[in-house]
Amino acid sequence: MSPLPQVLLDGIFAGGTYALMAAGMALILGVVKVINLSHGAFFTLGAYVAYALAGRGIGHPVAAASLSAAIAFAFGVFLGKSFVNPVRGHPFALPVGTLACALLFEQAAQMVWGPHPLSVETGAPWIGPGGLLIRRWGAVAFLSSAALLAGLKVLLAARPGLSLRLIAEDEEIAGSLGMDVDAIRYLTFGGACAMAAAAGALLSPSGAVTPTMGRAPLILSLVVVIVAGMDSLGAIFLLSIGLGIFGNGCAYLLSPQWSYVALLASVSLLLAARPAGIVVRAGRRD
Repeated sequence: MSPLPQVLLDGIFAGGTYALMAAGMALILGVVKVINLSHGAFFTLGAYVAYALAGRGIGHPVAAASLSAAIAFAFGVFLGKSFVNPVRGHPFALPVGTLACALLFEQAAQMVWGPHPLSVETGAPWIGPGGLLIRRWGAVAFLSSAALLAGLKVLLAARPGLSLRLIAEDEEIAGSLGMDVDAIRYLTFGGACAMAAAAGALLSPSGAVTPTMGRAPLILSLVVVIVAGMDSLGAIFLLSIGLGIFGNGCAYLLSPQWSYVALLASVSLLLAARPAGIVVRAGRRD
């Protein structure tokens, strides 16, 4: 059998899960209006939670994603309330501070689990048509991410999401209507961190778990949001899948070490060609 279907399928699974992390970054940029450079650390946290649970015989990715999301939400709310909200008015201090948090977590992870790559096993894959391997973690990760993103889209379009949309558009009007803008900000920050941790837990079986594994997904999530825009979850999802397929193809044709290099090079060219992104809202076109 040609390896192309396998490469495409694994790329779709990985890209669909990266979309969950990118959607969390879009929430932070749109509602909290800050750049969170600790987003990749929460991705790594999710992967280590999955590894810890697998070592205790709990290998289901949904269980790992749920627990890691709860832990990340608590840490994210604490970070948002104690640091992000008070420092929002200092645009240079906040990225440096969140980057320091990420580096601190990397050092803590290295002290607890060591610097060596770890792996998470999730059982034998299913055999599909023509001998196609349907990896269990991949199918569960893709379906879970798609369900969470669909739920987020429904939430944002419904009445409960009105406060998020209004704060993203105009914080002063939201505050004048009696909304607790600060609380909504740090809760949104915590929810976005939970999405990153869930993505890390779901994708943990796809590669080595290391203290620095969240750096490349952080950059990719930022690029995806810049290219696809903060207002379109559908564009974020589709672009993430496209990048997942492209990266998996490069890993197969070249080597896994070159996949992120090729991804970053391709999106850099795309940004050079379309600085406003691939989704331009009506009335904003230059």
